[in-house]
Amino acid sequence: MKKTRTVPILGSLLLQRTARRTAAAMRQGDLRAVTALSAIARTGPDAAARAVALGALDSLPSQGAIDLFCSDLLLHEDPVLEKIAIARGYVPTEPGAQALFLYVTGQEDALCRHDPDPIHPLLARGYTAAPDWIKSRALRRSPVIPLCRILARALSGSDPEEAARRWSYGEWEVVTTSLASEGAWDLLWQLVPSAPPSHAVTALRSMKEAGWRPDGDDRQVFEELVRTVPDAWSYPAPEKPLISIKNQDAQCLKLVFSSDGTLLASGTSDGRVEVWQIPSGRLIASRTVHSGPIGFLAVAPGNTSLIAGSGNGMLSCLDIASGNTIWSYAEKDRHLCCATLSENGEDLLAGDEHGRLIRLACRTGKVLGDASGHPAPVTAIAPAPDGSSVAVGHADGTVCCRTGPGYGERWTAPGAGNGVKALAFSDRADRLLVVYERSLPAMRDGAEGTVIRACDGRFAGSVCHDISAEKGLVLVGGGDRVLRWWHGQERFPAAEIPLYNRLPACCTLSCDGTLAIVGCDEGTVYFFSIPGRKKVAEFRGYRQAVTACAISPDGSLLASAGGEGMVTLRSVPSGEISRTLRHPSGAVTALSFLPGPEGTGILAGTAGGMTRTFSCGDGSLVRPLDMYTPSVRALAISPDGSCLACAGSDATLRIWDLEKGGLAASCETPATTTKCLAFLPDSAGFVSGGWDGVARVWGISGGKPSAVLTGHSSTITCCCVDPKGRFFVTGSNDATLRIWPLPAGRAGPVLREAEREVSACATTPDGSLLAAAGTDPVIRLYHVPEGMSAGGIPQIPGKPSVLAFSNDGEILVAGYDHGLVAFYSVHGRSLIRTLSAHSGTVTGVAPVKGEDCIATSGTDGMIHTFRLPFMKPLWQTTLDDLALARELEQEAGTGAMAGQWRFLSSLLSLRFQNEIELCPLYRDAGMYDIQIVG
Repeated sequence: MKKTRTVPILGSLLLQRTARRTAAAMRQGDLRAVTALSAIARTGPDAAARAVALGALDSLPSQGAIDLFCSDLLLHEDPVLEKIAIARGYVPTEPGAQALFLYVTGQEDALCRHDPDPIHPLLARGYTAAPDWIKSRALRRSPVIPLCRILARALSGSDPEEAARRWSYGEWEVVTTSLASEGAWDLLWQLVPSAPPSHAVTALRSMKEAGWRPDGDDRQVFEELVRTVPDAWSYPAPEKPLISIKNQDAQCLKLVFSSDGTLLASGTSDGRVEVWQIPSGRLIASRTVHSGPIGFLAVAPGNTSLIAGSGNGMLSCLDIASGNTIWSYAEKDRHLCCATLSENGEDLLAGDEHGRLIRLACRTGKVLGDASGHPAPVTAIAPAPDGSSVAVGHADGTVCCRTGPGYGERWTAPGAGNGVKALAFSDRADRLLVVYERSLPAMRDGAEGTVIRACDGRFAGSVCHDISAEKGLVLVGGGDRVLRWWHGQERFPAAEIPLYNRLPACCTLSCDGTLAIVGCDEGTVYFFSIPGRKKVAEFRGYRQAVTACAISPDGSLLASAGGEGMVTLRSVPSGEISRTLRHPSGAVTALSFLPGPEGTGILAGTAGGMTRTFSCGDGSLVRPLDMYTPSVRALAISPDGSCLACAGSDATLRIWDLEKGGLAASCETPATTTKCLAFLPDSAGFVSGGWDGVARVWGISGGKPSAVLTGHSSTITCCCVDPKGRFFVTGSNDATLRIWPLPAGRAGPVLREAEREVSACATTPDGSLLAAAGTDPVIRLYHVPEGMSAGGIPQIPGKPSVLAFSNDGEILVAGYDHGLVAFYSVHGRSLIRTLSAHSGTVTGVAPVKGEDCIATSGTDGMIHTFRLPFMKPLWQTTLDDLALARELEQEAGTGAMAGQWRFLSSLLSLRFQNEIELCPLYRDAGMYDIQIVG
């Protein structure tokens, strides 16, 4: 049953009395009463009070009252009040406003009498001077064909081609619809080279269906266009990003010290190697040497070169000083599986997937020896201390010993399918320690290969391991979350230390065999004494798993790495941090653009508390900056590029001088976290919002707010600032939007249409339109600063995390919590297309200044730049757009987008048929091109 709203009797009487008093005030000359009576007539809950208001408005006492009534009627569409205005002949005084009022209220005959000129200059004047929301209402009248033609003539004026450069998408629709209904094909054909592609398609299809063709030289061009015209314009855009920047640091898989302990080298999962000087902590080399993860790493004697092996089966030698590759070794059909340095460090021993053993010179990469053996892949190599023999372990558990210059077989111990993970000879090479993948370690006779002792005890497979040949110790972290170590002469483990809910991820032994160190899957590191089994130190070193660890040759430092990319040095045995060599970057949590004299830079805030500036041209890292916060929550850059405001997860809010790279001010913030920031257009201050629901306006200096604005009843989730500096907007969990006039100090309109949280908002570059979205199925648009509704755009499922308009304001881009980026047509109020941009939440969307591109960022640590769907009017295009259309047509091949790019290429050729371009000789001439060579 439909619920009806009732008003208490006493309340009804009060409303009626208020209406009568307001009517009396109007008759006495109070013009403010006109607006009040209009509001009562439109929205009053009492029918009798509404009747009083309507009666008063039916007899307005003055032209001033009529002007105010007509203005209010344009602002608030109401059919009842419209009927009163038409019946009483109410019109504004100003001729242009009068023409517009007659048009909007559908009084065609009266409009033509008032503005009889065929091009309706009075309507054009009134329309041009009207606010955007009244223009929108006028355009909504345009489907009525007679009125459509009147507005189209007013928009076209005496020079339609020149006027076309000022038309919006809605105005283009009015003009093309009108010209097609009148059969004004010649004029429509003249406008096609200036139209937005979607309207050019509509116009050409209308001409084709009408059977019209131009005369003269244009006929061939027209026929070519109509042959390629698609059924509809689908706003083509390449799906592949123009640039992809990986902000997420790859996991460090290998750490190794130089023999003298002065250098530390790391190898990552993406094939990058880095080298640091230990005394200074300075990074002296960084280069991607392989496409696969680094599986082997060694600093050659003399500390001049670094040898790295990767999962793609290649070995490379890198000059540390210059970063240049000295040599690389790989064989197409012989994938290298593992490698190690010889005892003297001059040679490199490598094994491949067919069981072959290769000896290479470290300095030159020259092959010194090559021997076949057991056919299973080589998984471990251990040279004897005296260099007389080499032990080789295989994936099937077989262990071989080879000797002599040709590496002839000395002995072979068959395996049982349990892969060998590590091998180590004793000092005298008479004992060989073997660590297996799924069974307990064993000790073999170095001369004969027989098992001297097989370790015993419970075991769930080896996750990590280390061997101290000098001390005869084997350390193994098991899959059963227990750390064990054995002395070589003992059958049972000397210690079994449960790690409980932590899984060992990497482990190492100190050089003197007195300390066992293990890093776990959730970032904790433990130091245990040997033989006492006492826990010496425990610390949470990383946010993610400990992926690598190594002890310096003198045993004083532990190098370790976390899954988030951090590399640190710690003192042994205290565990105190000595130096952080590499800070983690992690997810990109905020995105902005940094203007500068050499172009625009992409500034990314990260989950690791850093900001990183990348080149917008090639994506290279330009500058990292530590924000001294655990994680960046929000950031904003001043329009002049001089200052950066950064909010951290620890409730800090700081202002940074970007020119000097130093801290400019720390803001006095409450204990709650700031969630959003936006700079004012004059760069003199910025606004913030956060968990306490309070909006603040800050000055650059001093660190104190100049205004503290309350009104939201829950967290402020988003904010944006008018580019003209008239207002700023905040959105909240309380499902409202608030528009705050600037200078701050008073409350503005409160928009309550949303049913759930408002999670993102944005204004157009000209400040005329506001978009706001949450988990409601629609993105709402408003005319600002008044806050009048401008309709909505149905959106895809999901929670929008960020909104941004294109530079021309015609495309609204939304990033979602599921990683999709959606492009919406502002004029068409519809979805254009979606892109699967990120594997995590989209945290930033920003238009690239001066380009038809956007940049996006996500919690997956990636930053991409994408081309926007092509929808700009042809008169705004350049010859670069023609070259782009031809290039993308070729890339599309026979795909669905090929026809769209082909049509656009033909359309742009028409647009530029009278243009002259300086071009290289190798460019192929199009059908409308003439090349002059000489």
